[in-house]
Amino acid sequence: ALHVIKSATIAQSAGAENVPPPLRVGLAGRNPDKVRTVLEGIRDELGLGPVKDGDVNIIVADASDPDSMLSMARSSRVVISCAGPYNRYGEAAIVSCIEGGAHYVDITGEVPWIERMISDHGETAEKSGVTLLPFSGYDCVPAELGMYLSGKALEQAATGEKGDDGIGVVSQVNLAIRNVGGGFPRGTLETILDSVEGKMPQRREGDQWFYPKEYRTAAKMALSPSSFILPKWSHHFGTYTAPNLMTTVNVPILCRSAPTFGFSEDITISDRSIVSGKPSLLNGLGLIPSQIFITGLLFGGLAMALPPFRWFLRRRLKTYSYNGDPLARVIADAEAVSKRGRDVAVATARLSVPGDAGIYATGLFAAAVANALHEVTSTPATKGRTSLLPPAGFHPPVAALRGCRPGVLTENLGKLGAEVSIKLTTKNGESKAIDPATIGSSL
Repeated sequence: ALHVIKSATIAQSAGAENVPPPLRVGLAGRNPDKVRTVLEGIRDELGLGPVKDGDVNIIVADASDPDSMLSMARSSRVVISCAGPYNRYGEAAIVSCIEGGAHYVDITGEVPWIERMISDHGETAEKSGVTLLPFSGYDCVPAELGMYLSGKALEQAATGEKGDDGIGVVSQVNLAIRNVGGGFPRGTLETILDSVEGKMPQRREGDQWFYPKEYRTAAKMALSPSSFILPKWSHHFGTYTAPNLMTTVNVPILCRSAPTFGFSEDITISDRSIVSGKPSLLNGLGLIPSQIFITGLLFGGLAMALPPFRWFLRRRLKTYSYNGDPLARVIADAEAVSKRGRDVAVATARLSVPGDAGIYATGLFAAAVANALHEVTSTPATKGRTSLLPPAGFHPPVAALRGCRPGVLTENLGKLGAEVSIKLTTKNGESKAIDPATIGSSL
């Protein structure tokens, strides 16, 4: 909500020439008094002063009241759903948006739940012309955007030199996420507990698969124990890396987006975390902190398997609250590699975002995706450039927005404080920076 209101403030200061039509914001919840308290806290944090009538619409909407949800959707162009765990509370927002004609964004990381929503509501959404962009938070904008920008940088280099020299064939994508500060939101912990206890939707006969069967080998390789659990050396970062807790979310999404990006089913995906500081001999070039992290992860998994521990944790969650850390930072690096014989070309993309992964950075990602979706569905022409509409139905955010106005997502990320950079290293060892807005004539 903070980043959405910040977006409206930026839009107002930019003027109608840059952001037509004006961006109007509403906050929705079951209790209008609590919503107003949240709004007052956000405005105070942004230094905007007291709430004034008409600044932000306060909307009463309750997931257990279909009429209120439908009314909210009909009054909106884009709805950002933040009520999780989504397998408990999320379907009402999807149904109301499809019926009410509002486009949809959420921050879920629950792949089985979205797979069920696609099976139950995907066809209706497509017929209604409604675009739904789940996974628009920390899961999985950094990974998907990094894969797209680095991979397409290689392809553009091939087009610019020789179309048949092999540089444009992306054979491998290596992701490394570094979180500086942060913590776990209560909804994330509730989702983990639901998953451990088997409360996520189970596949039914006839359900659609989340990603094409041709990419199942790539997914299995990326999620195999040897690829996921063990420390792994990164030549690009010069350090050992640890498992990324979001790999089980990121990899299926990347496999769903890969054919849209034009990447082969033979692609190799590595999704890791950097948990050490600067690599040195004292920390074993990152091996020691990575091994400590893995040990903690294994003990945490064993504890989660014990019903008494889960009971204890659920009791603690009733009074637990994590409000985020605006001084934290998420740094996501992607390395796309193209090989042909001994020739190797590498493109790297870096996304640096202020705030912790669970609250502030996730809010920034969702607001940027929602702003981009609002823009391309509201203003088909901006400054002489044609903006194509995103496809209807359920799609990962980067895959859906890639065919719209050039730079639409990276620009909106930048307005909210994110930094995006790309560097290409050719097979001859030459390096050059690339403008993200030029990649693939989109994003």
